[in-house]
Amino acid sequence: MDLTARRNDGSLIDWSLDRQHRGRKQGILLLAQGSGCLAATENPNLVRAKALLPDFAVVTVEKYGVRPHDAPKDPFGGCSPGFHAHHTVSQRVADYQRVLARLRTAPWWDGRLVLFGGSEGGAAVSMLAARVRPTAVVVFSTAPGRSFRQTFKLSVPPEVAARADSEFARIKADPLSPKLWGGNSYRWWADILDHDLTADLLSVRAPILLVHGERDLSGPVQIARTVRDEFRREGRCNLTYWEFPGYDHQMQDAAGAAHIDEVMARISGWLGAKLSAVPSEGCPP
Repeated sequence: MDLTARRNDGSLIDWSLDRQHRGRKQGILLLAQGSGCLAATENPNLVRAKALLPDFAVVTVEKYGVRPHDAPKDPFGGCSPGFHAHHTVSQRVADYQRVLARLRTAPWWDGRLVLFGGSEGGAAVSMLAARVRPTAVVVFSTAPGRSFRQTFKLSVPPEVAARADSEFARIKADPLSPKLWGGNSYRWWADILDHDLTADLLSVRAPILLVHGERDLSGPVQIARTVRDEFRREGRCNLTYWEFPGYDHQMQDAAGAAHIDEVMARISGWLGAKLSAVPSEGCPP
């Protein structure tokens, strides 16, 4: 079902609900897509991710400025003016919260909530998990570090990184601008640039799975490893870290062979185990 909610500014939030199972009660699997303006309903990665929990209802939410079933020829350069003027990770999180609030009274929801986000969607669910009470969280091909400023510099060529601070200063001086840099608006950059995603995840009590490819150039693996190490230093036992040697952002190996299906099958198994497990009282908050 294609549904709508309304933001405080009066604009519509387009979202979809797929009740995959006819059971009287079921949980919700919220899927958060990556960068760009391809509609979640048209995203093949999200279609694949629905199979993670076939007994759960699947919720997807379109970004500001993206209509259901939008499929631009260029999902990064062909986005609408409304998308560039309003889309941010924080806006996505606010939209997810509004949709989930609408669903709280649904008689079929049994209260279980699993969050799955890849790439930019991983940043969104990291933020969201700190604001709702998920049952489990999967952060996929995302480096949820202390600062996106640092993450960006590690993921681009040195000559681009050297120029980044001057551009970041211009962004901070004009934080609501739809002007584009690096494929995103100044507004988007200003919103995420200094947000601490690691702190968000450390505040979550639910089981978290962080999945990363060792050759991921979009989200540097050293940042993901640092998140793992911070959980260890804090004595936390609710983070599972998987690093796949030789795999890139899309879970392809150096020869170009895709391994996404086998990785997703492993994630499905992890979710099944966590959802059926009795919570451990020995896990620190």
